[in-house]
Amino acid sequence: MASFLKFNLTGAQEELLIPIGEIANVETVTATTTKIDLANGLKKYTITHVAPLEANGVVKAIYAAMTANPGGVKSTVVSPLNTAQTTSPAVPAGRTVINQAAVYATFTSSVYGNV
Repeated sequence: MASFLKFNLTGAQEELLIPIGEIANVETVTATTTKIDLANGLKKYTITHVAPLEANGVVKAIYAAMTANPGGVKSTVVSPLNTAQTTSPAVPAGRTVINQAAVYATFTSSVYGNV
């Protein structure tokens, strides 16, 4: 298992690393914020992000990253889907025309603070 979770942020802070061994709980607070409680019970990270298509998409992405990358040092949390891809009806010759590409939620910032 990796030692750190990595979040690519779009705000002033470009990336965030959180030690996986320090994570006690991950919880959706609102559609655009997710809270990561640390094992010491005193500190937490609040991750701000674009609302994912699925209500707990960010929590699921964090837990998936926590179990990925065996033997690695860090595992990147992949952004969940924000807007699904849309296509036109089938075109001759088996081609599919994409009207709108899939859009993924972005992590914008993090705040480290007291519980």
